[in-house]
Amino acid sequence: MIIACLQVRLKSKRLPNKALIKIKNKPLFLHVVQRIKCAKKIDKVIVCTSKHKQDIPIINLCKINNIEYYAGDEDNVIKRFVDAVSKYKPNHILRATGENPCLSFEFIDIAIKEHIKNRSKYTTTDDLPRGMRSEVIDFNFLQNLHAKLVEPKMTEYMTWYLDRPKKWKVLKVKMPQKFKRKKYRLTVDTESDLKVVKKVYNQLYKGLPIESLKIINFLDKNKKVVMLNNKIKHRLLNDFKNVVD
Repeated sequence: MIIACLQVRLKSKRLPNKALIKIKNKPLFLHVVQRIKCAKKIDKVIVCTSKHKQDIPIINLCKINNIEYYAGDEDNVIKRFVDAVSKYKPNHILRATGENPCLSFEFIDIAIKEHIKNRSKYTTTDDLPRGMRSEVIDFNFLQNLHAKLVEPKMTEYMTWYLDRPKKWKVLKVKMPQKFKRKKYRLTVDTESDLKVVKKVYNQLYKGLPIESLKIINFLDKNKKVVMLNNKIKHRLLNDFKNVVD
């Protein structure tokens, strides 16, 4: 069994309540849920939020839209994931975040296939635009890691904490050339990010999730859109090295 854990909180400071911002009359994080459900290899989607009162609107939207959710630990993201899925005893989980309404559902299926074939502990890619990527994690590995954690708050930087090939098996999936646009930015963390995503949706969204290649092709043909947020500094492992090591 493979469960998608969608990490959604409302504590963002740069773009407050970004998960609830409406794009084409739908809250941003619900677009992410819709895209994950297009992946053939995902058995269940759970929205993972916190018990904090500021996250109640997320829970309410999940109830209205009949989406399974789990409200857990505020600081320890790994514990939140483990607690959310343990009763289902999954083999692997997919980690995605609620600010990525252009998440690639095509990549999810590719990543799961490669993850299982290579017996990886942690699988992702560096080839896709930021905001299209997701992560596949061996659940037993994640449970064992959680049991050994000394500082729970470091799990806020989960990608950088797990992406450590010197400590365990990490697989970086190589994507076909037509998908390789790692300099494009499709995550939503600032007002300029939101402008980019809204332009993509206003042009391409017709009620069903947009194919990843159509999004990439749109950006290839509209460099002015790409330029709207291409100066934003991306956070890298070195920025958090002292926290996660």
